[in-house]
Amino acid sequence: MKILLVVPTSQYHSHYPAFMALTDFPTGFAYLASALKVAGHEVYGLNPNNDTRFANQREMVETKLQEALANIRPDLIGLGGLCTEYHFLKDAIQIIRKNSPETPIVLGGGIINNDAEFVFQALKPDFCVRGEAEEVLVELAGSLNGGARRHANIPNLGFWENGSAQFTRLDFHYGDLNKRAFPDYEVFGVQEMMDKYWLAARNLFRYPRYQPRPWPIIAARSCPFSCSFCVHHRGIKYRARSIDNLMEEIGHFYPKHQFNILYLLDELFAVSNDRLRQFSEAMLQAREEKGWDISWWFQTHASASFDEDTLKLAKRAGCYFFSYGIESASPTVLASMNKRTKPAQIVNAIETADRVRIGFGGNFIFGDPAESPETLSESLVFFRNHCTDINIGLFSLRPYPGSKVFDFCLSKGLITDKLSFYENIDQAINMTSMPTLYWTIWILALDYLGGMFLWYRSTKAISCEPLNSAAEDPIARHYGMQVCKIGAVCPHCGQTIYLQEMAAHGAAGQAYSMSRAKSGIIALLWSFRTKKWFFYCCYVSALVASLAFKPFKLLLYLKNQEKFGVSRIVTACPQCNKWFRIQV
Repeated sequence: MKILLVVPTSQYHSHYPAFMALTDFPTGFAYLASALKVAGHEVYGLNPNNDTRFANQREMVETKLQEALANIRPDLIGLGGLCTEYHFLKDAIQIIRKNSPETPIVLGGGIINNDAEFVFQALKPDFCVRGEAEEVLVELAGSLNGGARRHANIPNLGFWENGSAQFTRLDFHYGDLNKRAFPDYEVFGVQEMMDKYWLAARNLFRYPRYQPRPWPIIAARSCPFSCSFCVHHRGIKYRARSIDNLMEEIGHFYPKHQFNILYLLDELFAVSNDRLRQFSEAMLQAREEKGWDISWWFQTHASASFDEDTLKLAKRAGCYFFSYGIESASPTVLASMNKRTKPAQIVNAIETADRVRIGFGGNFIFGDPAESPETLSESLVFFRNHCTDINIGLFSLRPYPGSKVFDFCLSKGLITDKLSFYENIDQAINMTSMPTLYWTIWILALDYLGGMFLWYRSTKAISCEPLNSAAEDPIARHYGMQVCKIGAVCPHCGQTIYLQEMAAHGAAGQAYSMSRAKSGIIALLWSFRTKKWFFYCCYVSALVASLAFKPFKLLLYLKNQEKFGVSRIVTACPQCNKWFRIQV
């Protein structure tokens, strides 16, 4: 059976082109490809990203889908994604129906897991899969291939019968993760993503290496926690792979792809000192016996409580960074979020990482229903005291389907039309008891600061040399930029570092650099730049933010701010792992 798996297009409804590195590739598709291949099916991948030849995303997706349907003539098409991929999935299904109306479509991923009945009715694929899809998709493909069409016997499946949506029994008792086939990235163009589009990766995924080649791995699935803003499917048990199985997968891919940065995708990799120690010892052994040269980072939960000796071991084994979900420094908000963490745990992690000289990071998410001026102040004071040289993000809370805050918005009438909500999926909603104007000003200020990273120390580049070897880089070429070898002295430890980054060249490059400077919410507001209220909004937002950081003055944020059009690079020092900005 010929099966076509179609990957969502990055930022489909908001930006074109949006380049995709392997760091942002949805790994679930690679697992589906390997499971289907093991079952004997022909698998084809369509990754409609990184193509700048079209006028817009819709034209690109339509052209590529038409070509794939005509050339492959698949027997089944697999689509999937998060709720934020709603626009892509809607258009993709319409394009497939127009060009190949008889080909069945199966939809999965978070958008189904968290709101199956509504999304199935709204988008109307032929089938949908709830939960992890490998076994169900293999069984469905076998059923269609054999002509039996006994869909009612397949668990976790949605289908249509006499025009009515039917859903089979839920069964999330999956097999041993250690026995699953390793993900298959080849059908999606993995080599091209690694060789040509590494500049699309976030700085965190590439700063330790001058020539970064990042590679993903999933060490566990699901999560045992139930944070109010999270959309982990509640019925699926948390399961972790063995260290031996992880090392086997790394050893399977490393000889061919020669990656030098490994990032562990799951949000809860090292749940204890023991697991981190075992993985570190295995990485050290592989370095000594097999010559692996890999830097790596992971995510975990504050309850892991790593001791200093374990982190030192991890650093010797190549670990350069780890992160927690900070979310808030207010005990009131943390309790509302059901985080089960305390600010003191985060302080301990930051201080321990600083002593060991491993990078640490996390995010603050503002706008929980319990948020108030007092809780905002608590988080911002914490941020001011502990977070101005670590990898940190400032975001406003989004009530995505499947989360408890989404249910809260429904119950309070903040979301009255679910279809309209999906059509405007990234809209900001005031879930707090604060007046909307007050809340909006705060969110504008925080998104502005989060996009500009003005709290990082700034230093001027000591060198900037264009690289002839990178002259044909597709991202730099599209924006009229040059890939340069940039040198700078770390303002924290004095170490001289070198990195490859794009620098402005010509009018197109200046325009791109300008767009980078206006990141976060400014990118959305920039379309209103001819309106007087736009500038007032920016000034007021910056003023409010500066007042929140009482020891800071507004000039502190502005004194080193480059003029629009000058390249601004945010990176970290591989020696001390502290973050700073480089003016080029």
